[in-house]
Amino acid sequence: MAQLTTAPALIRCASYIGLILMVKPVAAHTSVTSHALPSTQDIVNRMMLRNAWQDEKLLEFSSLRKFYAANIRFKTDSTMYVQTVFRRPDRVQSTVMSQEGSTFIRSRVFDKILEAENETHARKDKKLVDFTPMNYDFDLVGAEDCGGRQCYRMTISPKRRDKYSLDGEVWIDTEDYSIVRIHGTPARRPSIWTLKTEIDRRYKKVDGIWLPERMDSSSNIMIAGHSVLSIEYTYDSVETEH
Repeated sequence: MAQLTTAPALIRCASYIGLILMVKPVAAHTSVTSHALPSTQDIVNRMMLRNAWQDEKLLEFSSLRKFYAANIRFKTDSTMYVQTVFRRPDRVQSTVMSQEGSTFIRSRVFDKILEAENETHARKDKKLVDFTPMNYDFDLVGAEDCGGRQCYRMTISPKRRDKYSLDGEVWIDTEDYSIVRIHGTPARRPSIWTLKTEIDRRYKKVDGIWLPERMDSSSNIMIAGHSVLSIEYTYDSVETEH
């Protein structure tokens, strides 16, 4: 099954979810004069304050995740439902509820994603993959509409090109300075067989907390062609500190 040489690329983009367990297309660029925009440093500082607030505010949540992966050329796909519970500070438990389709995709893609989440969910490991000034350089591009909310669009460049880092862009909400979208490519090629991989992650606000809504990834692989991966989130409960 040559198409599944894409598994490492898909694993990398999905593993970031496990830290917090942690839509709509971005609309056209909004005309905003440069003097009306805060500095890159100011936006990043406010984002860091918001991240710290959310880490303290969020106690736990329960989410049903739908994993889907397919290879177009070989007409192979698989779907898996996973119930995930997060409890502060870094306890994450995932239980597979059901699976259909290719068992090979499950073992080589879905199971590997869950393993990668277990590797990185601890707070000390989370710090190494978070989108923070310690790990990334940020540069402000401008302001855009993100599904009805105003966002600052910023480019990101990793300071270390490791297996979980991305080259790309983030969109930060202008009201509360939370990340609402991430789009990019792995900073390091997953394998010599992978020609290109793109990752897009969207977030939504649930009880005042921004949580993952959807992750999509597509990869072009030598011989195997085009492969896709998606993870959709449905939240059963979210508990916050009052």
